[in-house]
Amino acid sequence: MSSSTSNFNTESNSSMSVSPRKIYFKILLAFVIGTGCSMGLIRGFTYIMDASGDNFLGRVLESRAALKKIVKEEHDLVMFFGSSMTGAGFAPRQFDQSMQERNIDIKSFNYGFGGLNPFFQDIFSRRIREEFQQNNRRLELAILEFNPFQTTITRHKRAKSLEDSFEVLLASNEEIKNITLDDPTRGVRLLTIKHLRDGVSAEMITGFLGSEFSIPRSRTEIPEDEELEKKFNEIGELLNEAFAKEYPNYVNSQWSYDWQGGGTIPQERSDETLKLFEEYYRLQNQNNHRYDDDRLSRINSADIIELNFSEGLVEAYIRLIKNFQQFSNKVEVVLLPRNTKWITNSPEGLKRLNATIKRIEDATGITMKNHQDLSVMKPTMFRDTTHLNRYQGSVAYTNYIVEQYADYLKNAD
Repeated sequence: MSSSTSNFNTESNSSMSVSPRKIYFKILLAFVIGTGCSMGLIRGFTYIMDASGDNFLGRVLESRAALKKIVKEEHDLVMFFGSSMTGAGFAPRQFDQSMQERNIDIKSFNYGFGGLNPFFQDIFSRRIREEFQQNNRRLELAILEFNPFQTTITRHKRAKSLEDSFEVLLASNEEIKNITLDDPTRGVRLLTIKHLRDGVSAEMITGFLGSEFSIPRSRTEIPEDEELEKKFNEIGELLNEAFAKEYPNYVNSQWSYDWQGGGTIPQERSDETLKLFEEYYRLQNQNNHRYDDDRLSRINSADIIELNFSEGLVEAYIRLIKNFQQFSNKVEVVLLPRNTKWITNSPEGLKRLNATIKRIEDATGITMKNHQDLSVMKPTMFRDTTHLNRYQGSVAYTNYIVEQYADYLKNAD
């Protein structure tokens, strides 16, 4: 009996005498292995889904890299900065050619980007400001688009899951450092996203997966015209073939320096191609099914009719203007043309819009130019409910911008 007890006590004492350092090491090792496996699963998922910062913000990052070249340009510089509506609606090379015909030597760039609300635009504008100031360079003219439906509470909420990822991709190291000093928890999270997760946050992944279970949005009740859709797609294929033929040396990119951030212009296309585009746009404008469904999508994703504005995004837009005022000789803020056939704001929405415009004007000293209902623009010039088409809408609107600013640029020092 005593021998058994003695052996038990000896074994018990032996097990209790394990070094605390070994226990801590095992815990740390388990944590590292678990974290590594978790990170491996995340990177595997993002690899399969082809998700990375370059894909989410490819056009933005390419245009940011181009700034080093832009500030070295010999010409006076013009930048049109805004949303995807700017991306579609302003043709910089057409603008420059028209100015050259007036003996005005400038170079303009299209800095219009889809998916960036004013919170993200504010951060990106700081990078533009830094590049210009570090090179002692100024914009002769900055035209900033104010996009009302991009500044709503609905739009803000839908982009919340993107904020950490986009901020990591757009913020400077100094800004991330300051965030870390002010809020260590968030700072560490941003650094993890930047260095270990290729710019893809956990919120972005869960937001993507969660969208599969969200309540479906309203869909149009206008029936689809299958024959019309078939003809439309057939002409689209012909236009793709024409592009490959007319631009054999085109280097695929989301933001082309050679094209100054814009797209093709009619002066470069054959007569046959331009005739195809006329038919393409004619069929497009007959497709009420597509337009109405796009309208409903904008209501769901951006509150485009009622325009309940986000306080945070309005403040961010004011900061954006002030950023450009620091390195631009002239800053203009405009509302781009509206597709009046499909988008009509409610009376309450218009009141909120006018109040927000006044607030922005009072805070920045600018007078906003409202281009929403220009007589030179027609609903048939839109490719959907918000974006201008290229060879009608963009051409007409760019010509309008030329007329508005030719005298200023001609007389600029």
